[in-house]
Amino acid sequence: MEQKAAVKRPKIGLTLGSGGARGIAHIGVLKVLEKYNIPIDYIAGASSGAFAGAYYSLNDEIEGFEKICLSLTKKKVLSFIDPINPKKALIAGNKIKQEIRRILENKDFNDLKIPLTIVATNLENGQEVRIKKGNLADAVRASIGIPGIFYPARLDDKWLVDGGLINATPVDVVKEMGADLVIAVDLTMGNETKFKDPAIVGTLVQSFDIMRTELTRLKIQSVKNLVLIQPIVNDRNEIDSLRFYDAKRFIKAGEDAAEKAMPEIRRKIKEFSNN
Repeated sequence: MEQKAAVKRPKIGLTLGSGGARGIAHIGVLKVLEKYNIPIDYIAGASSGAFAGAYYSLNDEIEGFEKICLSLTKKKVLSFIDPINPKKALIAGNKIKQEIRRILENKDFNDLKIPLTIVATNLENGQEVRIKKGNLADAVRASIGIPGIFYPARLDDKWLVDGGLINATPVDVVKEMGADLVIAVDLTMGNETKFKDPAIVGTLVQSFDIMRTELTRLKIQSVKNLVLIQPIVNDRNEIDSLRFYDAKRFIKAGEDAAEKAMPEIRRKIKEFSNN
């Protein structure tokens, strides 16, 4: 009996962008990708996207991470804050690192089921740092370190800060990992906040978002065969990137945006298979 030739499919890379608590929307996106059996071959993440990417790459499921995020309360979030000398930063970041280490079971890159690259920024020379080895919690902690809020992380003799500073939605990274089709989840463009009376933390975070938006647009324009998913998460009156206890709304925004993008994702997969 003649055997059917295997249907080829594109190697799919998933980019999970930065955005603080808005990164919880990545859970909703991953739930929809699982629902439609979209295989993921590579993941690149920056900041909060690095955390979600590390969990998914390690476990190949997102339900456990969803349960963790849905359990967050304002009190629990505040318990992770460890103030430091204000001349250095607002938060030391050690308590958060301990929690990340617990969630990721103190595993490292060798334990991953899906290849992952985590993006951070070298504070001393401004260069992008792509972390592909070592302890996952150390890499995630380095990537989430918003300058001025978190004390910089020391890793491999480098002082590292938030990966979103230089590559908020690292589509080029996952493309270089070998992806034929890139699914990019961006949380910086298209979200707007209205202020009543800006405070220091809100001003820092919003300024950071404004700065990286233009860089993200340039990166996205440089990559072909890309599907962009943009969850709209701001309620326009709050700095949503700090509202980690509002997980349900973020997850729903991710689901809605991914469902909207799914026809294009399936069309691009089909086009590749037919070529």
